[in-house]
Amino acid sequence: MINKFSKPHLFLGKKAPEIPLSEISSKNIKTIYQKMLKIAYGEQKNRQKPIMVGLAAPQIGIFKRIILVDVKTNGKGKIGDLRIYINPEIIWASKKEGEWYEGCYSLPEVCGIVSRSTSVKVRAYTLKTPGIASVLPPRWDMVEEKHSDYVARIFQHEIDHLDGKFFVERIKNPDHLHHVKKEEFPLYRDLQAWRNWPKKYPLP
Repeated sequence: MINKFSKPHLFLGKKAPEIPLSEISSKNIKTIYQKMLKIAYGEQKNRQKPIMVGLAAPQIGIFKRIILVDVKTNGKGKIGDLRIYINPEIIWASKKEGEWYEGCYSLPEVCGIVSRSTSVKVRAYTLKTPGIASVLPPRWDMVEEKHSDYVARIFQHEIDHLDGKFFVERIKNPDHLHHVKKEEFPLYRDLQAWRNWPKKYPLP
């Protein structure tokens, strides 16, 4: 179904396994999330491109439950705090849903309007960095965080990737799946032209 848009990695259609607790602090996991951060920060530097506010390890060919989420973004171009989450799961989602646009690193030039819960509570391991004066190394802590609005949407989108799902599978309205070229994305995002975008893709 996805191949009509692009050729995403084989892992994207499968559910990624959890990472054992004994491996979370390993050099291998560190190498993976550092690679993900490098990609994300590189994408964020170009304001004329879709700004990367989330990334899942399967999107870069790594079959593990790791995601990045920018917890300071607002869906209108603001960025500021990319965080790493290992073995994330949504343990609560609001019944209230809202519509907003979504794009995807794995589906270039494909965007759409998706309905999702407006608030979620996420449980995951995340990296806690001690204060500047501390001699202690960073550590992985299990946390439960509540997020709302666009950040809640990112968590749902990225965890969908870990479960082998794409955002396009959640779109039912044929007017809500859009073809957006890179140079058109600032207009699509910043001026909210996505609300009435004329260029459509047929639903899968």
